[in-house]
Amino acid sequence: METERWTEIEQLYHAALELDESERPAFLAKACAGDESLRREVESLLESDAQAGSFIESPAIEVAARSMAADDRLPGSSTSALEIGSTVSHYRLLTNLGRGGMGIVYRARDTQLGRDTALKFLPEEFLQDAQKLERFRREAWAASALNHPNICTIYEIGEHGGRVFIAMEMVEGKTLAEKVKKGPLPIEEALATSRQVADALEEAHEHNIVHRDLKPANVMVTAKGRVKILDFGLAKLVREVEPDAPTEESLFLTQAGAVMGTVPYMAPEQLRGEPVDARTDLYALGELMYEMATGRRPFPESQTNRLISAILTQTPRRPSELNPKIPEEFEAITLKAMEKEPAKRYQSARELMADLGLQDSALRLPLSASRTIKPAMAPPMRKGKMAVIGGFALALLALLLFVFVPAIRQLFVGTPSTSNALPKQMELAVLPFSVIGGNPGDDAFSRGLAEMLAAKLAQLSSGLSLQVVPVRDLAAKNVQTAKDAQRVFGVNLVLNGSIQRESDLYRISYGLINPSSGFQISGKADTITRPASDPFGIEDQVVESAATMLGLNVKTAEREKVESHGTQVAAAFRDYLKGIGYLQNYETTENIDNAIDSFRSAVKVDSAYTLAYAALAQAYWRKFDTTQDTAWMSKAQESCSHAATLNANLADTHLCQGIMQGSTGHYAEAIEEFQKVLDIEPSNTFAYEGLANAQYNLKRLSDAKTTYLQAISVRPNYWAPYNWLGILYLRTGENAKAAEMFRKVIQLAPENQQAISNLCGADFMVGKWIEAKEMCKKSIAIRASGSAYSNLGTITFYEGHFEESAGYFKKAVTINPKESRMWGNLADAYRWSPNERAKAVRAYRQATALAQEGLRVNPNDYSLLGDVALYEAKSSKIKQAMRDLEKALSLAPKNVQLMYNAAIVYLLAGQQVKALDYLRRARDLGYPVESIRIDPEWAALQSDPAFQEIIAGDKR
Repeated sequence: METERWTEIEQLYHAALELDESERPAFLAKACAGDESLRREVESLLESDAQAGSFIESPAIEVAARSMAADDRLPGSSTSALEIGSTVSHYRLLTNLGRGGMGIVYRARDTQLGRDTALKFLPEEFLQDAQKLERFRREAWAASALNHPNICTIYEIGEHGGRVFIAMEMVEGKTLAEKVKKGPLPIEEALATSRQVADALEEAHEHNIVHRDLKPANVMVTAKGRVKILDFGLAKLVREVEPDAPTEESLFLTQAGAVMGTVPYMAPEQLRGEPVDARTDLYALGELMYEMATGRRPFPESQTNRLISAILTQTPRRPSELNPKIPEEFEAITLKAMEKEPAKRYQSARELMADLGLQDSALRLPLSASRTIKPAMAPPMRKGKMAVIGGFALALLALLLFVFVPAIRQLFVGTPSTSNALPKQMELAVLPFSVIGGNPGDDAFSRGLAEMLAAKLAQLSSGLSLQVVPVRDLAAKNVQTAKDAQRVFGVNLVLNGSIQRESDLYRISYGLINPSSGFQISGKADTITRPASDPFGIEDQVVESAATMLGLNVKTAEREKVESHGTQVAAAFRDYLKGIGYLQNYETTENIDNAIDSFRSAVKVDSAYTLAYAALAQAYWRKFDTTQDTAWMSKAQESCSHAATLNANLADTHLCQGIMQGSTGHYAEAIEEFQKVLDIEPSNTFAYEGLANAQYNLKRLSDAKTTYLQAISVRPNYWAPYNWLGILYLRTGENAKAAEMFRKVIQLAPENQQAISNLCGADFMVGKWIEAKEMCKKSIAIRASGSAYSNLGTITFYEGHFEESAGYFKKAVTINPKESRMWGNLADAYRWSPNERAKAVRAYRQATALAQEGLRVNPNDYSLLGDVALYEAKSSKIKQAMRDLEKALSLAPKNVQLMYNAAIVYLLAGQQVKALDYLRRARDLGYPVESIRIDPEWAALQSDPAFQEIIAGDKR
């Protein structure tokens, strides 16, 4: 194989390895650009790697399944493994995950539904053991009766070649046993995990099933914080069951008085061989809570007889003695769950959940990281290596707002009240409601309901006594828990809840949480039950109840306004809410498609539903962003225009139009639309953002700054306008002012990863490289992002550590594979790394292709044009580079980054005089002199007098 070809394969192979398996096909399809042979080579390497021994972190049904088979036989088993690649029923075996106490586990592909599953086969020697065969059957039967997001789902029971198997959900993550090995979990994580386990147990107990073997090894926590209870192999039915279900005798196969389970987590009655019930599982949950909070078991004895004696007779040490950070309430709940006598424990999982507070939003799958803007800003490298998050693209791509009346989100930094009284200045986050049981449509409905609730509470707030963070802002920052909301947004109240469907009724529970403690505020909770066919009544009652909890005095006019739903057709409104919910998780194509279907259904039922058309425009835009198929962009524009035809007076309609105009380069028209939004809603910060961005693109810099300052005056404690203004200062070369703005953001939201990454860029621009590195690493520690890795790569590039820099840029590309600048950064690092130069051309090619996709949407994006010119020049396409550069300069003759790009292009074209002229202009506009001094592009001119004059100092 040719060296260049192998280099391409190796590059893609390593990039794919850093992605989730579900993300690899789309990545390879894009990266290989129609080269099927290349794609197959990479896929073959990945599959061979999996079979050779690489494994996903704890993906199996049991802890024992982490062991990988090195050949065609499982270690310690007399059973031959099935051939990888063979088909079992409609499952294709992908890899051998190993074995557990009750079976052999494979990762398999369901060829009918296109999803990965875990196939658990009973070992051959067990087929002759009626008792073990019955236990295997019982595990499948018990778990298949349960449909809950925190319980591993059983898909089917089948047989292949005389061997029985269970097809079940593929769960990937870490077991709780693995997590607590490193010590106590953060209290908020322990609390969220406890809630989810309790929720799952409530579902099992309602189906008369007791797990009987709840332990850390049977609790899986995914990378997104979702808890899954595994292995119902010891489950016992405790009351009457269906006629065709396994009998009590078959479910409880041991003799009277026999002990089943795992000793360290058994309840006293279980050890004594007495009857067990739901309270037995709650005892085990208490032990799990103890271990999560302290990092050790309540009874750490290693000898079995001493351990049993301790469980039966001894009182464990108080958890706070081992970990002083444990809240008093959490300790009390834990110890009550672990009472020796069942009558003294919690009598139901629901009762325990009530003391823990309402269901935490960790059940919701988090959204992907916010996209970085396509920087029209100017940081360090010749094509803009230093990435900054924010600006109009955040509203365009992370929000594309159509929804409701955007909430006022004034943030307040302070210590929430520890009493039951509400704070005078309430800073509220509404976390998406979790769904107990139900189906994906119910989950989408509940998330849409939470988003509507947040928006309408913002409308009802009087003055500045209540500020509400919209649900989509929380999603954009990956906020999943009350503690996350406090850290990232500085809130002092959180409203969250759960929704459960019972036949044709919805039961919705919700309440206010103190994010400092994680516990519910006394007297601030409610539960309602309404017909599923009455979404209007559901929303109105939840809004009214929540407003009462918050002490809002709702006037008649305000009530009438929030009770307006944009339609009088219940089915249309229900589909609308579902569509909104699907779009909260827009990172998956399936959710975007479901959102499109939901909004189409809404407008089909009510063809005059303006908000649904505006929402459909957003869904189409998401589809375009995912596929880069401009046909979806056309649909988005058509839907937005139709919304305006139906009702041109809505703020949402003008906002939609403004975003569409701005994204396609019609900035004057965008300004007009955003101004109309502000005429209707003077506090709409997203309109301020769009307006300022359009003004900037029309080179009205003074107007743009004034607009951002107006947004700050409207929302002085909201972090986003400061962030936007900081980016503008970077773009105009006012780097010290930019750093000041980003520090203000961090003051308002101390763990805002976005602002910390941006401060990294600003510090670099003013020459504070050590501080910049610290900020980048801090940002990554909070949440890894492509922008932070790219910024870190930029710093190490300028330090001359090119291969280390390439490593950071690889991570940036893995996180943001569609970001052209990150590919360009990686190409530069390859270009200057002696051992990786062969990879540079392909990376430049990928960067160019991605930038050109953006130009198809907005041909006047001078920043992208400048990037393309740079990539072309570095790929020796000088004539084309000159044409693209000329067009970019005609659009923005004074953009600092574009000046620097032009200097490099002319240098590579051999026009040294022009190169130095543009380099001088870039310096005068604020490009860092130190960055110029050490950029390897200028190595040949270090002794040139004209170059020496330029780098002698800042001549602004």
